[in-house]
Amino acid sequence: MKIPEMLKNLISLGHTQQDIAHSLDTTQPTISRAINGANVHYELGKAIESLYTREVGIERSGHA
Repeated sequence: MKIPEMLKNLISLGHTQQDIAHSLDTTQPTISRAINGANVHYELGKAIESLYTREVGIERSGHA
């Protein structure tokens, strides 16, 4: 799954761009650009992937 899709799915789970940015120690505009397809640094991409995996796992297990 691509970064924009992961971010859109996180938002559909109730996270805001600001929440995601705070969790990843970045800015909301950076998250907005990533949602719209801008390239992100490798480290941020891996952090988004990790957050997505963690949050989707929580949602699927019913502990959201």
